[in-house]
Parts: sequence; C-alpha cells; structure tokens
Amino acid sequence: MSAERMFQSVASDPDPWMDSDTPAEIRQFALESLRWQAQEIIDELLVSKEPGEELSRARLRRCVARNPGRPERALLEQLTANREHPGL
Repeated sequence: MSAERMFQSVASDPDPWMDSDTPAEIRQFALESLRWQAQEIIDELLVSKEPGEELSRARLRRCVARNPGRPERALLEQLTANREHPGL
C-alpha cells in the first residue's frame, strides 16, 4: 500500500505520545504525518533489489502483515528487531 492511499483514511490512535491537552486536530494531523512518513520508508525499503537485504525485507513484510494499517508500528517493530539481532 502506498503512502498516498494509506493517508486517506487514518484512524485515531490512543497512544499517549503527545500531551493530552493537544487539540484533536493537531493530534490527528501528527498521526497522519507519522503514518505517511513510515509508509514512505517502508515502500523505499521494499523496492530494494539488493540480494543481501532479502532477509530484512522478508522480516519487514511480516511486520507490515502483523500491523495492518499501522506502518509506524511495523517500522518500529522492524527497527527493534534490527537492534536486538544485528546482521539478521
């Protein structure tokens, strides 16, 4: 899914990564922006054809499948796995 298609319908997120007194419109815009950026990063990583990165791309695809509609979560999961298991 491209970032442009994903951006059209972003649900609100209860994660407390912003102050609770932040207006809802700003929270929604920030979340949409974060998701769009994460999806763009994922899209760029998945189009790579480097043979040595195939395992990372396969793991990223699994992260995306486990987090449908939440590319920021998928990317975080991938980055956490990379930190815990460098070289895999």
